[in-house]
Amino acid sequence: MTHYKFFATFLLLLCMGSNASFAQILSASEIPSDEERLAESTRLEKKREEMDATYQKAMRECYQRFDVVGCQLKARDKRLVVLAVLRKEENKFNALERQIKAFESIQRTAEKTSDAQQQEAANQREEAQQAAKDRQERTEQKKQDYDSQGKNRPNFDAKQREAAEHRADTEKRLKERTNAPADPLPSPVRAK
Repeated sequence: MTHYKFFATFLLLLCMGSNASFAQILSASEIPSDEERLAESTRLEKKREEMDATYQKAMRECYQRFDVVGCQLKARDKRLVVLAVLRKEENKFNALERQIKAFESIQRTAEKTSDAQQQEAANQREEAQQAAKDRQERTEQKKQDYDSQGKNRPNFDAKQREAAEHRADTEKRLKERTNAPADPLPSPVRAK
C-alpha cells in the first residue's frame, strides 16, 4: 500500500509545483467556501450576460446612426476589451476551481489509501492471530500424539500385527492360486 501513498504525494507535489497559487492555497488554508465559489460563479455569469446585453443594445443603436459600420466596429472593440478583462477573471476562477477539485481528489485518494492501509493491517493482524492459533493447535496435537504413543502402545502394536497378518494372508493367497500360467502368445508370422 505504500505505492498509493507515494502516488498521492507525487500528485500533490506535481500540482503544487505546476502552479504557485495552489501551494499558497494549501499553505494558507484559504480555500473559499462553496457559497463563496457559487457567488463568484454567479457574478461572472451575470457580468457576461450584462456584457452581451450591452453589446446587443449598442449594435441596435448603430442601426440608427449614419455610420453603421464604424459604430459596429467601435462596439465590437469595446466588447473585446471588456471580454478580455472578463476572461482573465473567469480563467482565474476556473484555475482556482481546478486546483480545489484536484486537492479534494488528492484528499479522497489519501483517505481511501489510509482506509485501505488500515484494512490491510487488520487483515494481517487476523492472519497472524490465525497462524498463531494454528501453531498452538499443531503443538497440542503433537503433544497428544507423543503422549498417546506412550499410553496407547498396545493399540499401535495391535495395528502393526494386523497389518503383518494381512500381508501374510495376501502372499499365501497368491501362492495358493491353482491357475496355471497362461500360454505364451504366438510369434508373429513373417511375410515372405
